[in-house]
Amino acid sequence: MTTNFTFRDFFVYLLTGLTLIICLGTVFLNDIFTLSIVFFSKYQFVKEFSFLVTIFLVPAIYLLGHFIGSLSYNLLKFFVWIDKAFKKKEKQLPKWKYFILIKIQQILYRQRAVYAIIKFNKSENTINSSESVNDFWVECAKQQIERIYSPAEYWYVLNELFNSINLIFFITSITAFSTGHYFIGLIYFIMTIVTFKRARQYADHFVQTVNRIKQARKTTQPNKQGKL
Repeated sequence: MTTNFTFRDFFVYLLTGLTLIICLGTVFLNDIFTLSIVFFSKYQFVKEFSFLVTIFLVPAIYLLGHFIGSLSYNLLKFFVWIDKAFKKKEKQLPKWKYFILIKIQQILYRQRAVYAIIKFNKSENTINSSESVNDFWVECAKQQIERIYSPAEYWYVLNELFNSINLIFFITSITAFSTGHYFIGLIYFIMTIVTFKRARQYADHFVQTVNRIKQARKTTQPNKQGKL
């Protein structure tokens, strides 16, 4: 198990799984407290196996983190599908379809590294930018082989973390509002906006760092500059 694997697993999966439990726990705190009292009073022998329960609890939290990551990935695939479906039928979208597409894009797509890559490539101030998203990932692979990718990987891990936390806060805010916990829902809605902006910021940092390393390598290692 490498250091990078441990770092990513802890922050992207274990921490997000724990965040999901805590967030939903704040919404259903009274229900969980009541159920816990009933459960432990009925099954007192569980206290004797608390160590084993803890051991199995950590992998369960880890799997919850993977569930959130999978949900986040599939929401991205959903946006790609709906974007193609809207634009495939006609070039000029009706205003209501365009409005829906923009809102879905704002919620599911604009905080992601892929969006930051495309935005960077379209920037007028970009010099020697990637020709495509795939070319950018090829450059990332080159930097991994040369062991100079760590600074960019740091921002990518943070982007993944805040993407997952943003989704958790969004789900929790909807759950809170739908169950009548309006104040809690408002707090999580504000946190959803904050984590969205942070995830977007980290995505920009990731893309900029990869391209800065590429530019620096052209000076320090001219034989390895190649094409993206």
